[in-house]
Amino acid sequence: MNQNLKTTLQSHGALRPEAWLDIQQNMQTISLGSGDSLPRTEGSFSFLAEGVLKEYDPEQRSRPAIINFLAQGQCFTTRRHNQRQYFKAIQPSTINQWNRDALNQLHQSYPELKNSYDALCSSYDQTIAQRAIFLELPPRHRLPAFREPNRPIIAYLKKKDIANYLNLSYSYLLHIWNDS
Repeated sequence: MNQNLKTTLQSHGALRPEAWLDIQQNMQTISLGSGDSLPRTEGSFSFLAEGVLKEYDPEQRSRPAIINFLAQGQCFTTRRHNQRQYFKAIQPSTINQWNRDALNQLHQSYPELKNSYDALCSSYDQTIAQRAIFLELPPRHRLPAFREPNRPIIAYLKKKDIANYLNLSYSYLLHIWNDS
């Protein structure tokens, strides 16, 4: 059970058997159907065990912007500044989640987990920052740059969502879709 999560944690350092047991005992499992939203709670940490999610930022926008796509095996955290952002499931998804109290208890009992937590949070921050890099590119180069790191999930994404994410008009995205 949760072998992908265990492997992800072990890639960032040793994982004691008793730590793994506590991680599983403190975990909440959330199931989402396609199109369902995931409520975010400040201080929580989540692992996408199954599925694909898109992250929206509604702040100061008439239409929420898609700011991230997450694939199975990726983690995300909810901090104060991003708790208004929300996720929608692109396909049925399972999320393993730990609230702030569970994380604090795990960090106190197993201080070595803090390094893994920090590395996984950094990975999430990098996926968010990646969009800014795409948007700095000339419009014609955004789609090819986006495709490479997102190849495993492209088949699940709607072209209108990709256009939103890359800040391109839908008609322009369709025009360049087969060229890149």
